[in-house]
Amino acid sequence: MVVDSGCDSDNLPTAFHAEMSSTKIHPKDAIFVYDRVVTNEGSAYNQQTGKFTTPATGLYLFAWSALSDPGKTSDVALFVNGKRTGRIAQNNTGGGGKYITASSTVILTLKKGDIVHLADSSNTPAYLRGEYSTFSGVRLG
Repeated sequence: MVVDSGCDSDNLPTAFHAEMSSTKIHPKDAIFVYDRVVTNEGSAYNQQTGKFTTPATGLYLFAWSALSDPGKTSDVALFVNGKRTGRIAQNNTGGGGKYITASSTVILTLKKGDIVHLADSSNTPAYLRGEYSTFSGVRLG
């Protein structure tokens, strides 16, 4: 028996927030996997691959942050279907013993099935500090 619940899958809520469970050094071009999922409404974020697949065409907001330890660098870019669409970078090699954080937010019109992820976007490995490095997204409409 098939029951029509009256729900349109294109209108279901979609939102996620994830963080890294531990501090990691990522090689050039590596996809960042945020494996500690706090929220994953609609299950569009894959904590094994670090990729978000849009369940419906619409307007989406993505936010990400990264913290680097003293003497370290990071370059974190947002990619949609392999094309870089946003970026943050930190160079904390100047001394002073301080931590540096950076963050960014983008609003994008995406199509159903588009793939969004964060990855290193520099010529050097990216050093990201565990739970202080986060990735979030929500479908706005």
